[in-house]
Amino acid sequence: MKISQLIPITLAIALVSAPTQSKIMYGDIQVTNIAPTVDFVWQRANQNPPSYPVELARSGLRGCAVLSFNITDSGKTEDIEIVHSLPKSNLGRSSKKMLRKWKWVPVLSESNATAEKRTLRLDFCLGGESIEQAQEMCKQQTKLACR
Repeated sequence: MKISQLIPITLAIALVSAPTQSKIMYGDIQVTNIAPTVDFVWQRANQNPPSYPVELARSGLRGCAVLSFNITDSGKTEDIEIVHSLPKSNLGRSSKKMLRKWKWVPVLSESNATAEKRTLRLDFCLGGESIEQAQEMCKQQTKLACR
């Protein structure tokens, strides 16, 4: 897999701005593998898109986080460290909480899976008038530095 290979993840989030009005806000999360970039031992067990954290959506928070972690030989996520997060506080914590729940399965079912060190970048994007626009905005965001 190449570093530029992205797993597009989308979610449309409805936010209530006033009791009589509803506003639809479209969100997208892009997951980019930073390390390793090829020869993965593990892949996510649940390939469904992760949900955009409600608390981030309600506050309109968007940005990116780079996380380093270990996948155990049984497919559990451990030792999660926030390498970079922009903005620093909420996004890093929300990313870490999300990643902690992920389970992993071996890429090759017949292989003896060993522990693996991984680094991922998660880009959280809100905006646009459709899911497609949110995805496109997020793809552009992945090209920016996350520091």
